[in-house]
Amino acid sequence: MTDKRTSAARFEHALCVYPYRRELNEAGFFPPLGLEFIATVVRQHAASLDLVDLRKEPGCTRDFLRPQTDLVCFSINWDRDREFLAEQIRSVPPGIFTVVGGRNATECPDRWLEEFSNVDAVVRGDGEEATDELCRGAAMDRIAGLSFRAGGKIHHNPNRTLDEAPDDLWPDRGLRRQEYAVEIKGARAGIRIDAVATSRGCPFNCTFCSFNRNPWGEKRKWTARSPESVVDELAEVEAKLVGFTDDLFTYDMDRVERICDLLIERGIRKRYFVNARLEVARRPDVLRKMERAGFSMLMLGIESVNDKTLKSMRKGFNVDLIRKYFDVLRHSRMFLHGYFILGCIGESVDDMLRIAPFARELGLDTIALSTLRSSPYSGLDELVAASPGYHIAPNGKIYSDHCSAGELRQLRRRIYREFYTTAQLAKVVRKGLLNDALSFVPDILPHVPRIAVASIGHAWMKHKRRVRKRRKRQAAAARPGAAV
Repeated sequence: MTDKRTSAARFEHALCVYPYRRELNEAGFFPPLGLEFIATVVRQHAASLDLVDLRKEPGCTRDFLRPQTDLVCFSINWDRDREFLAEQIRSVPPGIFTVVGGRNATECPDRWLEEFSNVDAVVRGDGEEATDELCRGAAMDRIAGLSFRAGGKIHHNPNRTLDEAPDDLWPDRGLRRQEYAVEIKGARAGIRIDAVATSRGCPFNCTFCSFNRNPWGEKRKWTARSPESVVDELAEVEAKLVGFTDDLFTYDMDRVERICDLLIERGIRKRYFVNARLEVARRPDVLRKMERAGFSMLMLGIESVNDKTLKSMRKGFNVDLIRKYFDVLRHSRMFLHGYFILGCIGESVDDMLRIAPFARELGLDTIALSTLRSSPYSGLDELVAASPGYHIAPNGKIYSDHCSAGELRQLRRRIYREFYTTAQLAKVVRKGLLNDALSFVPDILPHVPRIAVASIGHAWMKHKRRVRKRRKRQAAAARPGAAV
């Protein structure tokens, strides 16, 4: 992208901070894409800018403040690392204009303005346009989607209309202070990785999902960038492995086909993985073209092996239709990764134990198991309330009287063991040879010793945590008066 900074910058030095130390679900090798969009917007209005990812930096926010720093933006997406996050925000001295945004900040804007006196504004929802208006000096009470403090009171402007995904905006990767690479148990595997966002929203209405809505519950319509814009960005990406962050990349298969055509025409050779629905099986012609263009993995939400559950989830298909779709999909050279949910309401342990054999029957290469979680506007809280014996834990996870949270964890480990057999792993290797995914092996080999050490250390630490928890439970059960 071209440098669009104005000659008369509004800010001398802007600092954009991703204020977390821990990785999220051990997948922290991805860049903080949302913050990078904001930094790209702010850069147009700042004489200088630093983009800091504290997962990758030894220092803290205060170490990156300069005497001329006059704008700090924090990306707050997850409700974790609370003490560290609070320390980072409070470290910004009064007088520096401080803005917070991100999904978690959007869900509770009052908290950030009430608890942090140095926070001047909260940008709610997609922040690019609101941030641009703020940087241009628009009156704060006229910026849609902005919450701010004035006259000793907190003001919430009306929500911003969800606009089309812009064609002319993507992250300025030149702002990064480090490369992002695949990590296995915290050890770098030698493969550079990146992410792109090519569409917003999802047209479907699965009951367990809140990502098809914005953080205040409004339905997000599906909007997408043009194929030409997508391929222009991919041409700038240097990493060999690219993940599409779209909730549903494959909604418009004609658009997918055009992206593939452009990638092939321009000779852009990378490996891509995307979220897809099973309906992609209706277009085997496009699936073949995706393989030629470098798409290596489809991540498919199957969720359950029970028709009753699939119907209550409003997935739009049943088990018979799943089998028909996989009659097509299993012939693809792309890796097929299936998502399943444990603890669905009304399912027994025996129901959940059918996941591994069903996944092998379908021809899935890999699977991922998650537990059912209630999130804002998903509607699951109402369903749990109407289902005797089901409960929502403080962290939002759903469990039942017949299968506790601990038993769900054990069940997940059992299903993984039953699915990831030696034969299954050999099948994955064979497919990797077919789709050239093993071309990454030379990049990984020099890092194998470090990965092995990290994996052993990670397993040992998990074992120690399990032992400590078991001893605590045993001690609690042994106390006088403890429930039998």
